Amino acid sequence: MLKKFALWFIYFGLSFLVSDVFGWTEQGKAFLYINLGANILIILAFIVILVIASLASGNLAEANGISFLLVLVTAVTLAITLFATWGATKLFDIDFFVAYQIMTFGQCLCTDTKKDN
Repeated sequence: MLKKFALWFIYFGLSFLVSDVFGWTEQGKAFLYINLGANILIILAFIVILVIASLASGNLAEANGISFLLVLVTAVTLAITLFATWGATKLFDIDFFVAYQIMTFGQCLCTDTKKDN
């Protein structure tokens, strides 16, 4: 969970750097672009791993299932986040980019590890 917070604050800080120092776009858009870009790079990296594993095994059907699952989970999570953000902007009077930052910050609170007893 701490790793998620650190990564979120890195994206958040980079978005202010892009917005204030370089002046390319506003802060909310910069955060969205940085976060989406990082998620797309993760998806592409897992796809490359999937293709390399399938070529190394000589059979596309024997590809690394874990990489495929990670690509699928990352893509679905990204789609759900964007849909939930859009829904929040329709329910409440809030900017899309602010809602996206809140949604991604809230995802940092969710843990994906199980505690062993």
